[in-house]
Amino acid sequence: MHMNFGTGSHRIASGLRRLFVLGAASALLALSLSACGGSDDDIDRGPTTISLNAKLNGVYWDPDESRLYVTDDSANNIRSWDGDKNFPVFAALTPAPTSGATLGQLTRTTDGTFYTTRFGFGTDGAVIAVTKDGKAVNLSGTDALRRRIGITTTPDGGLIDGWFIKGASGAVSELSVSGDKAVEREIITGLGKPVGLAVAGDQLFVNDQNTGSILSYSLSQVRKQPATLAQGKLLATFTTLDGIDLMTAAPDGSLFFGGSGGRLFRIDAKGETSVLASGWPKMMGVAYDAANRRLFVAVAAADAGSQASVRILPVN
Repeated sequence: MHMNFGTGSHRIASGLRRLFVLGAASALLALSLSACGGSDDDIDRGPTTISLNAKLNGVYWDPDESRLYVTDDSANNIRSWDGDKNFPVFAALTPAPTSGATLGQLTRTTDGTFYTTRFGFGTDGAVIAVTKDGKAVNLSGTDALRRRIGITTTPDGGLIDGWFIKGASGAVSELSVSGDKAVEREIITGLGKPVGLAVAGDQLFVNDQNTGSILSYSLSQVRKQPATLAQGKLLATFTTLDGIDLMTAAPDGSLFFGGSGGRLFRIDAKGETSVLASGWPKMMGVAYDAANRRLFVAVAAADAGSQASVRILPVN
């Protein structure tokens, strides 16, 4: 198309050429930033399956680092992931006892220390602390007879864990940690098998695998006066076939969890339950990335001839 600029056409044409060059340079810079991870388009919201030669259990998403951490029973360590397809070792854990590594939920406090549990089968139950530079220690002062799975942090930096003794009852305790020592105080008693724990604001959520119950408590109230199973607010009940396991909470109090039944559940802030996925192998830990509205799920190997996986699922 012919354009007649009239008087001063040379200056106008020169200006247009400069605008064109600057526009092209800006577009090139934006393209470069996108390719280097400068765009939200690079975030993998799934559905994605990342297969791993591991025995996964606990999962923790660190929003400040934009990094996922998982526990691996087969290697007795914590591995990390920052968006690549590899999961390098972050830290070796304390030597596994003869009963096995049997790692549980994974959480992190504001000072950068990780905490995970050992189930222990009634002889070696433990809470393991891992500093941000990767040094691991078993906390002293905890009862090795207690079978431990769930552990989580509170908004004020506290630490909550769940445990049970086979043939007896279970409880949820608050851990007061000083160095490599801990004092454990029961805040919810009379449970069967507390597996998953999560906190959102003042709400403390507990799932009791024995009864299939998801319960809610006021964290501030149970810290003042310990509560019982009967005093919890019942949010939902699941069957033994669902085998509900570890869980995580979104900031609004929505809960996400799976189990041995191969279904991934959400209980939203209104208390309504939905199924996000089904037909999967057994699910272990879950972690929620609120900024990118996606869920990470640790999925066990379907059989001896397959691998475990971390699955990413968008949550809208």
